[in-house]
Amino acid sequence: SVDALTMSSSSRSGRYGATLVSFLIFMGLACQGSAFVHPGSNNVLRSSYVGDAGFCLRPRSTMVGSRVRAASRNGSRSGNDLMTMRMWGDDGEIVGQDRIKACIPYLLPLADGDHFGRYIYLNFPVLKAIDEVTIGPIAHFLESVPFLSLIIFLVLSLGTRNSDMARGVRFSAQQAILIDIALIFPELIGSAFDGQPMPTVLMASASNFVWYFMVTCVLYSVVSNLQGKKPDQIPFISNAAEMAVGPF
Repeated sequence: SVDALTMSSSSRSGRYGATLVSFLIFMGLACQGSAFVHPGSNNVLRSSYVGDAGFCLRPRSTMVGSRVRAASRNGSRSGNDLMTMRMWGDDGEIVGQDRIKACIPYLLPLADGDHFGRYIYLNFPVLKAIDEVTIGPIAHFLESVPFLSLIIFLVLSLGTRNSDMARGVRFSAQQAILIDIALIFPELIGSAFDGQPMPTVLMASASNFVWYFMVTCVLYSVVSNLQGKKPDQIPFISNAAEMAVGPF
């Protein structure tokens, strides 16, 4: 009906606006995180130490290993060595309850990108049935409450800046945010052709590609977290998540 179409269009507009605001906020946070990385470096993962000359930055591959080996030979660890290992020096392991906590943020991109799987759900009723009892209700709830996705985004972005929280959990929260932000581009492209006659094959292929990309990233991240490994191998997104988390 016309009323349903109007409500759907309004819902999409609200989601686009919230996603745009989220993207701008994330860029501001990422700029803060990038302040800890040397501008001329090609290596995002860096190690830092505080010496007599002040705050210094060196590549992790040459810095962390050499200082830890030197500390092991000397049989002691100075304050500088401890600072080195804490800043950009996590070993990527996720332990205990943090494995579950690190998986929770990925519900956000799954819910926000659930509508991209509409053509897949039509062809695979089993996936549709699973979606209706898992991600579907969460997606409907997020759409029914104005700006709820934006609020969750802010909680994940600002709340995980707390260095007392496990770094693996904060990394996953930032990576989930980035996957969610990546969905803005197909959303905007789709809105530009809204109401225009488009071949169903083209629309289905594009929508399916976005859904496969999102689900692949989320599954990889969740499986890695459950195995206790930091999911930092997603091109571009993982590097940006490292920058957003910061050195601690």
